[in-house]
Amino acid sequence: MIQREEMQEIARGYSKPLPLILGSHSALDIMDGARAFGMKKLVYTPQERAKIYLRHPIVGAPGEKIEDLPATVRRDLLVVEDPKDIDPRGSWRTCILIVDRYEDILKSEYTDRFLELEAIQVPNRAFAVYVGGYACKKIEDDFPVPIFGSRQLLKIENREEVQKNYYYLLEKSGIPHPEEFRYEVTGQGIRFKSEVKQPLVLKVPHAVRRLERGFLFASDGKELERKVGDAVKQGMIDPADLKEGRAEEYVPGVTANLNFFASPLDRAADMGKLGKYYDGALGTQFISVDMRYETTHDGISRMHAKDQIKCDWSQSRYRETFEVVAHGLESLRESLLRLIYPIADKFEKACLDIYKEPMIGAYCVQTLITFREKPLVKGASVGVYDVAEGKKVTDFEFVCQDIATRLGGGTNCAIGIGGQYGNTLYNQGGFSMGKRMALEMKRATEKKMLDQIVT
Repeated sequence: MIQREEMQEIARGYSKPLPLILGSHSALDIMDGARAFGMKKLVYTPQERAKIYLRHPIVGAPGEKIEDLPATVRRDLLVVEDPKDIDPRGSWRTCILIVDRYEDILKSEYTDRFLELEAIQVPNRAFAVYVGGYACKKIEDDFPVPIFGSRQLLKIENREEVQKNYYYLLEKSGIPHPEEFRYEVTGQGIRFKSEVKQPLVLKVPHAVRRLERGFLFASDGKELERKVGDAVKQGMIDPADLKEGRAEEYVPGVTANLNFFASPLDRAADMGKLGKYYDGALGTQFISVDMRYETTHDGISRMHAKDQIKCDWSQSRYRETFEVVAHGLESLRESLLRLIYPIADKFEKACLDIYKEPMIGAYCVQTLITFREKPLVKGASVGVYDVAEGKKVTDFEFVCQDIATRLGGGTNCAIGIGGQYGNTLYNQGGFSMGKRMALEMKRATEKKMLDQIVT
């Protein structure tokens, strides 16, 4: 594995770091943030994806109001197909590097040029998947460019490939997450090891979109066994994938993707007399929260219940899926903020304890906000003031179903608007996660602490 110390030594030699961005997922947010702080940015992408960034180029100077877009693009945009054609002294503000395949950047002719350009890779899910390979080994072993974030932790999202994945970290840290029900694979289906009477969901690799998961919902274990058998017959599930599937309790709740930023700079800041109240707490910042919209699930849920029951979607061109297509900003009930910071604190501690590497930069905790009865407590001790001492508390709970140890997929919904929590923290509008990341890179450069934010 590429050692963090190697990357830190490289970063110490940088004077004008260049955000390096894989053109997919949440690249626009990163690009917009870099522009806001006057940083050049380099986006690499295959030809078919390059059209997105050619049609939606992020050009212009910080705060510049663009009136003549073509003229600004001609002035600021550089498009190349060979990394040698990128002139670090050029007047360009945005560079689009067209590659044949994303993993081309692992070749020395790319990585050597990136280092000459003082590039720092800003990771997103597409980077982990398209470049990382099995368990992100190519990123860990074959990508000798500093990463803004936690190199080792990118792999914990690869649930089927890594034993100490995010489920493992959730279990060890005590963060609420859905209970799993074990089953055995029986030829063309599954059989639960014990009777399951409650609603549940099966999460299994998608038969066609291999980087995504498919979902099957059922009222109980017997119903799920039947549905799995039908899905296998219809070709919706590959029987071999059932060994990697996970059946867990269905948690009724509101989706809420909590976007946090872990700042090594702010974690180590001297708070003076306020230190006894903070003790590094400002190093974890809550920037925004978003919800997800899924097709074709959301369309089906708008039908009358009586029609939903009768529908056989295997007979339609539009199969029942849960592919994420959009995100929308949410605002939490203010008292619920007492529940989210403990999740972030526990997760960051678990990362350090288990992987011996701190969580750095953006990460997203994907939750369902539900409401359930909890053990006997003193209500006021958990921030609930309308329950008598010694009674069971019925309270809100954030149940974590996924953790992304990099920029979340929903942060694009805050471009131009900003996450309301980030806006208020930094007293400026439009403060998205992309801007928070660029600010950290700028401050780290000025403080000569760039080595503290890379791995």
